[in-house]
Amino acid sequence: MVADLKLVKEPARSAVPAPEFAEAMSALASGVVLVTCRVGGRPWGLTVTAFTSVSADPPLVLVSLRSSTTSTDAIKASGRFGVSILADNQEAVARAGSKPGVPKFVDHLAVPGALAHLDCELHEAIDVADHTLLLGRVASTRVTDEGTALVYHRRAYRTVSDPQIPKEMRWLSS
Repeated sequence: MVADLKLVKEPARSAVPAPEFAEAMSALASGVVLVTCRVGGRPWGLTVTAFTSVSADPPLVLVSLRSSTTSTDAIKASGRFGVSILADNQEAVARAGSKPGVPKFVDHLAVPGALAHLDCELHEAIDVADHTLLLGRVASTRVTDEGTALVYHRRAYRTVSDPQIPKEMRWLSS
């Protein structure tokens, strides 16, 4: 005999404080990309770690940008953006694209030396809290066969080859 199922509704919990959430999320290693668009007719770039593939057929990617950024406005207006997946020797590019409150003009919409570049058409923009989720349909790609990715982990740029395995977990890699 199956016991009667009841919907248990717990009281809503308050959200964790933003600094505590940021600290927890810093434990997640993320690839580093430069999202590019045109601002005032010139190439513009913004460093982002909130980027992922969504679908292979059709080819869709997702990038999350603060809603109030110049890039978000430009992408919504033009319906186009690019994503350059940065190589481990492009930390200076990442740092330049992450400076708050300064113009982020770049030389090219596709970053030279990047591991890959995706040209995207805006499929959908979804406003969520203080960010906008931009779904892009990938129109074309360029990929290099060399290099390793630049990653961001614990508030620092790192490479995939960094020996970051904590001593107590080294047994997992042997």
